[in-house]
Amino acid sequence: MDAAPNCAICNAPAYPECPCEAERLQIAVKQAEQRIMEERLAVIRDWVINHARQHILNAFERLTSTRKQAHSAYLASLPNYEVYMRYSGHPPIHPMYVATLQTQIAEAHAELKRGIDADWRASVLRYPEVLDYFYGLVELRLPSDQSQSVVEPPFAAAGYADRGYTDPSRLSVEKKKKKRRDREGSLPPERHIALHRVMRGPPPVPTPPLQHGAYPRPPGPFPY
Repeated sequence: MDAAPNCAICNAPAYPECPCEAERLQIAVKQAEQRIMEERLAVIRDWVINHARQHILNAFERLTSTRKQAHSAYLASLPNYEVYMRYSGHPPIHPMYVATLQTQIAEAHAELKRGIDADWRASVLRYPEVLDYFYGLVELRLPSDQSQSVVEPPFAAAGYADRGYTDPSRLSVEKKKKKRRDREGSLPPERHIALHRVMRGPPPVPTPPLQHGAYPRPPGPFPY
């Protein structure tokens, strides 16, 4: 007797293997990730972006602060600059000196602007490195395989989960059989087949052309 179950999607025999279950499992995994992980990923993403942006801004402020200090020191060293500023750009000195000073001030301001632009560009271009760092600080923890929440999930209370659909009166017998199989390091052939079918990917073969008059089965939700 062939104890291997037929395909749960299209009811095709176990051999040759049908890709329906593996394909629907991939769809179900993506849907589960969207339901469970999307909100958590959004929280992580916001945390990483906020810290990365603050780090970039802090780094930029340090660079520009040093540059502005050097700019101010340079202006203060220019001849007649103090008098020029004291008289708000109209000092009682020869116009030739005023014109020279104004040219030097304009060039210094232009150089400061170029430097600030360069500092900002250098800071922003570090985003990939900074994002990698803060994402690397996030800790993802998987529960132990021996954890009670893993071994006995809430939906196992109905008597199925990893034991299959079982009459409650036979649960103790099934538990003993399971313990014996675990000691022997083996699973029954039908479970080997079912597990392989669920875990494997779709076979790398082209989809056969549809026959005249045949229509593909519309996609539906994962059936279990």
